[in-house]
Amino acid sequence: MLRPKATARKTPTWPTPTPEQVEVVLLGTYHMDEPGLDNVNVSADDVLDEPRQRELESFVGHLEAADPDIVAVERPAKHAETVNRIYKRYRDGQCTYDEKYELEPPHPEREDVTMECRSEVIQVGFRLADRLGHDRVVPVDMPEMLGRSAEFEELEQGDIDTSPKIDVPRLDEEQLKTTMDEQLTDSTVTAYHRYLNEEAALHHNDGMFDEFLRYGDGDNYAGPDALAKWYRRNLRMVHNIWRAVDDSSDRVLFLVGSGHVHVLRHLLTEFPQLCPVNPIQYLPREE
Repeated sequence: MLRPKATARKTPTWPTPTPEQVEVVLLGTYHMDEPGLDNVNVSADDVLDEPRQRELESFVGHLEAADPDIVAVERPAKHAETVNRIYKRYRDGQCTYDEKYELEPPHPEREDVTMECRSEVIQVGFRLADRLGHDRVVPVDMPEMLGRSAEFEELEQGDIDTSPKIDVPRLDEEQLKTTMDEQLTDSTVTAYHRYLNEEAALHHNDGMFDEFLRYGDGDNYAGPDALAKWYRRNLRMVHNIWRAVDDSSDRVLFLVGSGHVHVLRHLLTEFPQLCPVNPIQYLPREE
């Protein structure tokens, strides 16, 4: 099975928090409701099935050790009221985590009302906050899709050479999808998340830099501008985490798509009030 390795220049360290900083445990996850919004989309099985529910209970039990004051989730910040109205239904026992419900998805790119109950936001984020007795979760996302803009179309209609100039190692996305699908099939929820949060896996999304940075000509910077949107989204998430903390906050657990973790780690390292924390310590190799 393919296990991509991080190169020497791709092995950043996790900083050590100082006493005054709020720790942000960056837990990279996969989209359990399988919305198909990423470059490489994992073929998720149904997390409502009994075996996965047992594994999720165990997984969240491990995460309890992080003891966060805030559970942050990858849903739009502007939909906080809707997200927490749904959370209250689970918190009050009106909904159970192993049942299918029709819930209006608080996300602009999700339309199927039967899928939100399967999302990692509910299955992990809500479940963890519920166990910890939190009265709310904190959605911090500002979704921006990196679709082909008019500037991209202009480049593609012209005779612009976007081929790589230097032959460097690249991940094969089809092979990566096969590997990730096989890994999920053969793993418990906890083991799969340990795999997703190992250093090599945190760089599976690096291919977007190679994909986008080569697209431009003259004053047309379509590719770099697309990457700027990606960074803007992640910067806004960091800002929204900062909004959520106060002088009583010690630790946040942020449940986010694993493709964001590498960038978020860098941004949080540069922001002196917050410090990114490696989640591996809460993800045992064997249960």
